[in-house]
Amino acid sequence: MSDLAAENEAIRLIEARFNEAWNRHDPDGMVESLTDDGQFVTVNGVWMTNRAEFLELMRKLHGAGGPFRTSHRETLEMHVRLLAPDAAMVHSRFRVSGDVEEDGKAVARDGVGIRVVRKLDGAWRTVAVQNTDIKNRRT
Repeated sequence: MSDLAAENEAIRLIEARFNEAWNRHDPDGMVESLTDDGQFVTVNGVWMTNRAEFLELMRKLHGAGGPFRTSHRETLEMHVRLLAPDAAMVHSRFRVSGDVEEDGKAVARDGVGIRVVRKLDGAWRTVAVQNTDIKNRRT
């Protein structure tokens, strides 16, 4: 495997590990790659400016009574673009199913996101994420 292919695979693993942690409802696993000062913007526009804020929100959303407590997340498509030897951006299309709404109904939704990663101390880490729900699809 070439160096470029190995870097691409290491970056892709960040998303895979995030999905695995989401599906276990493991907030600590979800913040694994996020730097302490990493920022995260949710599909609803909630902007967290550090890892601790994101961890707190994921604990609330995935905990007992939280809307994501029975949800499943999968990545449908992903494109990695290396910007420099130590920086990349990742666009992904994802689906979350099993969100529990206030009325108790489970729903599914698709989204698109961008993740910015940096190679720090030999490991790829997430420094910023922004996700958007796909409301209206163009065909």
